[in-house]
Amino acid sequence: MTKRLKQKKIKSTIDIGYFSGSITHNDDFEMIFPVLLKLMAKYTNLRLHLVGELDIPEVLQQFGKRIHSFIDWKELPKLISDVDINLAPLRNTLFNKAKSENKWVEAALVKVPTVASDVGAFKEMIVQGQTGVLCNSEKAWEN
Repeated sequence: MTKRLKQKKIKSTIDIGYFSGSITHNDDFEMIFPVLLKLMAKYTNLRLHLVGELDIPEVLQQFGKRIHSFIDWKELPKLISDVDINLAPLRNTLFNKAKSENKWVEAALVKVPTVASDVGAFKEMIVQGQTGVLCNSEKAWEN
């Protein structure tokens, strides 16, 4: 099985991905947006991949080619496997507490770690620091 695992190439960039799916995740993205701005400004080798229907704030245009936006969901497994870190923010709402851990599972299947909100199924499924990272504050997302 280990021969079949894709070996990550040594590269000069760190690629983080947010695979939102539907437009209903704008609020979730806005929750981590200030942190993403701070990290993009601090680390010039950081690239952000945004996939799905999402209102992308114009301020991200300052990072030019370091922001990649993909739409074709058929390429999702490949796109997830191309990032170094999968982001799964969810606001702590009753609706979001009922969501599944699919975003974590999709990334885990292609050996990509997930940083997720400490909410609902993520909280139940992710073992902190072992099978992912759970965040419950802006500082935790930044770290």
